[in-house]
Amino acid sequence: MMPRVIIHNSVSLDNALTGFDIDLGVHYGALLTYKPDAVLTGADTVLYGVEMFLDEVPPEEERDLTRPPAKPDDSRPIEVIVDSRGRLPNLLHIFRRSEHVKDVLVLVSDRTPEEYLDYLEEREYPFIRCGSDHVDLRAALEILRREYGVSTVVSDSGSLLSGVLIREKIAGELSLLVVPVLAGTRQKKLFESVETPVDLTFNRSERLENGIMHLMYTVQ
Repeated sequence: MMPRVIIHNSVSLDNALTGFDIDLGVHYGALLTYKPDAVLTGADTVLYGVEMFLDEVPPEEERDLTRPPAKPDDSRPIEVIVDSRGRLPNLLHIFRRSEHVKDVLVLVSDRTPEEYLDYLEEREYPFIRCGSDHVDLRAALEILRREYGVSTVVSDSGSLLSGVLIREKIAGELSLLVVPVLAGTRQKKLFESVETPVDLTFNRSERLENGIMHLMYTVQ
């Protein structure tokens, strides 16, 4: 059984992801209203975020090398990262330190380098391995539901992962924070990889700070 999957992102009026300032407080405030059990992010988004928001990556410390103990009353989501190419060694501890997530889990495939899997195991990062060349997202999400009790997933990622969630009919909802700006044609678009029409049903809207509109749709 699949969990509920929601694509969440901040976009310009012309569907761009870049080229304008994102209010992170508003962005994540709206995301958390869904009370997700897991936040799904792609490796590209992690690398982009590190480049944009960190002057330098803090080195690992002793506390980063072990999985934090589980607390039954911890309602924070799991950070689930898609990284079938093993591109995030020495970066995952940034998420492990975050006060906003309780654990970090990585989705990998049969093609993932063994040295990266060793890195995950040595530092006690749980991972789900499914798919041959790339991560089988549908299968991975079913495992998250069955083995980790994840019932609601919010995807907070870029065009590649969002496009897959739409094309493979995994995402059932869209949550878009539309920022009142035109970013221009040279910027990366959220759904640039979706080639055929996808029907949406409007659910509701909400006006947030600084003229940002929160638009919510069901994917047909």
